[in-house]
Amino acid sequence: MTKQSPPKPPKPRTAGRPSGGGGLTKQRIAEEALAQIDEFGLGAFSMREVAARLDVYPATVHWHVSTREALLAEVAALVMAEVAPPPGRLVWKDWIAELFRRCRATVRRHPNVAQLLGAQLVSNGSLPMELVEGILATLADAGFEDEALLEAYNCVVAAMLGFLTMEFSPLPADNTQAWAEELRERVHTIRPLDHPVLTRNLAQLANKAFILRWDNGTTVPLDSSFERHIQITIDGLEAFARRIRAR
Repeated sequence: MTKQSPPKPPKPRTAGRPSGGGGLTKQRIAEEALAQIDEFGLGAFSMREVAARLDVYPATVHWHVSTREALLAEVAALVMAEVAPPPGRLVWKDWIAELFRRCRATVRRHPNVAQLLGAQLVSNGSLPMELVEGILATLADAGFEDEALLEAYNCVVAAMLGFLTMEFSPLPADNTQAWAEELRERVHTIRPLDHPVLTRNLAQLANKAFILRWDNGTTVPLDSSFERHIQITIDGLEAFARRIRAR
């Protein structure tokens, strides 16, 4: 009887790309994540669902982007990738105005990312450096340098994202209509003796002023206020530049 050789031990597993999803890229994953956020909102976002929509295992997604936060950073970078206007074509004030408008147009296409941008752009390794460079170069052309450049830069980024974060802030996911009706009723029953200025101007402010709104920018955009916000921001930067030159 022929003696059989013992079976060979299995080869040890080594770390590397999981099987499947050979053509998958980090950008493709970010695009699918953005599509999920557009459809279901940021609260329902999950890496497992992204993997399912891409027809790959979750481990394959994790091989490209290690954590949920890392993927959200990639989504923020994807959304902001085309926001900066081309360099060298506009004077600095027009460039800043165009930057704000392009950013708002992008957020209007993807309103569910408004809150994400406010969080991720605080510190985001995936942020397109072209945006940072564009803002800095434009402000340098306006005469800002050193500490003044830092302060002007922070003002521009905060002004650009702050308005949009509030304009497109998400409504409650549950009982949205009941919440809106309750807020509308509260706004319209404010006591004149307690809040006389607010009451006198309520017709102008109701559902159009921050804090007093029951709709967001998706259904009731604040176009006029946003354009005025741009002008006030630029006027403030211009006044700041004049004070610097006068020192």
